[in-house]
Amino acid sequence: MSVLLLAVTSGLIVAGIGLQVWASGPRGQGRRYALQLPAVLLYSLASALFLYSIFPDSVSEGRAMGFGLGGAAGFAGFFMLASYAWLSRTRPHDETASALKAATKENARLRKRLDNALAAHDAQVTSARSSRCEIPIKGNRRHQLGMITGNLANVSGVDVWVNPENTRMEMSRVTEPTISATIRYHGGTRDAGGHLVVDRIALELAEQMADHTHVAAGQVLITGPGELRQSHGVKRIAHIAAVEGEPASGFRQVMDLERCVRNLLIEVDRLNEAGEGCRSVVLPLLGTGGGNSDLQRTAEELATAVVGYFQDHSASRIRTVYLLAYTEAQAEVCRSVLSMPDGS
Repeated sequence: MSVLLLAVTSGLIVAGIGLQVWASGPRGQGRRYALQLPAVLLYSLASALFLYSIFPDSVSEGRAMGFGLGGAAGFAGFFMLASYAWLSRTRPHDETASALKAATKENARLRKRLDNALAAHDAQVTSARSSRCEIPIKGNRRHQLGMITGNLANVSGVDVWVNPENTRMEMSRVTEPTISATIRYHGGTRDAGGHLVVDRIALELAEQMADHTHVAAGQVLITGPGELRQSHGVKRIAHIAAVEGEPASGFRQVMDLERCVRNLLIEVDRLNEAGEGCRSVVLPLLGTGGGNSDLQRTAEELATAVVGYFQDHSASRIRTVYLLAYTEAQAEVCRSVLSMPDGS
């Protein structure tokens, strides 16, 4: 067998093996039958050359697709036909794999549409106007748990507004769609054009943080309401560290929401002991604004913590704590947690 013939035969075999290995990988899924046919052809040619080089006078005759084959070509033809018959068994597997791949792609497309629809639903504001309702706490005639729907900027007559803040107590810019920005903007002094000229609440909060870069998760700082006292009847703003920031990762909800609520209500009751008469509190669903937390779990934990506080502090002068439901999704969750019928 000549060196050239040996090299050609070896090259055909190596190429066939390489093609078959590639066809067996993830990229070949769903088309392995079609991809392995060229590999079989390369093997057939290699076997024909090998047999011809060893037995140049050998004869093998037959017919395939109307053509007569003889000599080494006969061996190659027989090998190819036998291999194709064996490979044809893999075709159903390829069809199944192709259908699965198409179904997976379609599922991903539908999932994306569903996620977009849910996001749009979550972002839908419940109403331009604010509405409220209260329910009695079982076994407690003194205190109530309730729900306020709509934009916080439209809420009036609630003594304490709760601002879910980060552990650095850095209020949002007034252009951001957050509770913090709403409180900051409406609590400041504005000019005739509606532009903020005296940032009252943010300045008072910054003064309290003058010697600190951050506070512990769940800690509460109390400030005045700024212009909200006149415009909305607010007596105090309770800033609670409900989210923690991570570099280049954004904010996440703090772990212990019960601690947040307990600290909050303790501070409000201290105001009451000082004679401020803070009888009502509006409490947003802490840490859910960024969409990185469980609405149902958050509402359940907040409601349970409020009820637990009133049970432990039966003499609390706070009368009602309202959960704030800004979106339709939040309202549905709050109704479920408070066992209210739709439309309450």
